[in-house]
Amino acid sequence: TLLLICCGSRVQPPHSIEAPPPTSGASQKNDVELYFLRDDRERFDLAELLKSTADVLGSGSFGSSHKAALSVGPSMVVKRHKKLNNVGKEEFIKHMENLGWLRHENVLPLVAYCYSREEKLLVSDFMENGSLAVHLHGHQTLRKAPLDWPTRLNIVKGVTKGLEYLYNELPALISPHGHLKSSNVLLNESLQPLLTDYSLIPLINPESAQELIVAYKSPEYIKHGRITKKTDVWCLGVLILEILTGKFPANLLQNGKGTEEQDLAVWVTSIVGDYENNNPEIMLKIEEVLDKDMGGVNNGDKEMMVELLKIGLNCCEPDLEKRLDLKDVVERIDGLMKGKEADGIDDDVSSHATNN
Repeated sequence: TLLLICCGSRVQPPHSIEAPPPTSGASQKNDVELYFLRDDRERFDLAELLKSTADVLGSGSFGSSHKAALSVGPSMVVKRHKKLNNVGKEEFIKHMENLGWLRHENVLPLVAYCYSREEKLLVSDFMENGSLAVHLHGHQTLRKAPLDWPTRLNIVKGVTKGLEYLYNELPALISPHGHLKSSNVLLNESLQPLLTDYSLIPLINPESAQELIVAYKSPEYIKHGRITKKTDVWCLGVLILEILTGKFPANLLQNGKGTEEQDLAVWVTSIVGDYENNNPEIMLKIEEVLDKDMGGVNNGDKEMMVELLKIGLNCCEPDLEKRLDLKDVVERIDGLMKGKEADGIDDDVSSHATNN
């Protein structure tokens, strides 16, 4: 049987995860199968997956997640979805196959899936380092070192590149990710980010959409339920601010600052004011909102932090027309990275000249 152990809580009594029910109510046991989307993973069948020892990783808006330790090969993550009922079987399979073709270093690959009318299972690789959310907000509890500035900058770069790839490969989707948040960014063994839970909006039944999708809700989504090409940009902006400030968007206002109705972008703007003005007073205010856990940085790094925070705020522009396009975000972050690389070369040259 499949053992369910709830992470961070007491051990639950052993029990098994039931296989998804047959698609059409048929009695055949083989009606529900596991379909692989990749040829570079060790094969296993549904029965083996359901028999494996497992931990409960969490239960989110889309469903529950389980770490499955197979008898052979690496551990996998199984996500159980009961809300992906907006399309029929053929369209669902086609969508899964489209996602199965995706190949990018910052996009977690979908390895396999299982279809039934009532429930779907999505199988992906297990990332030992967990989510970005854990590293930003749970590192003290888990006794992990906080993420330093170079790592955070690299994560922003990777998330942006992964999002750009989804936009290029899935142009027909209005919001190619649709559920971007820090808990949907996983970190591999070298702390490189991988996007997960992407491109599921077309599969969600409309009555569940308002409740389930778009974690960091933009003004147009809150007011009108609208999803646009810039919805993911808003979410990316909030994520950038979350990475820089260390504040959790759903519980960000600590020490009596602001009100619960404010979002992260509003909170940052309320402190820094006219962030496009580069006078020393504004720079000091911007430094006030930055996460001190990033550690000691030099003046060049501080300037990059300020520029990245401005990019995050520009992504969170309430006016859709003024909000950045994703390609603009990519260009500006690429510019930051090139500037950092140039500064690094200059620093090396200066250091070499001094030593000689």
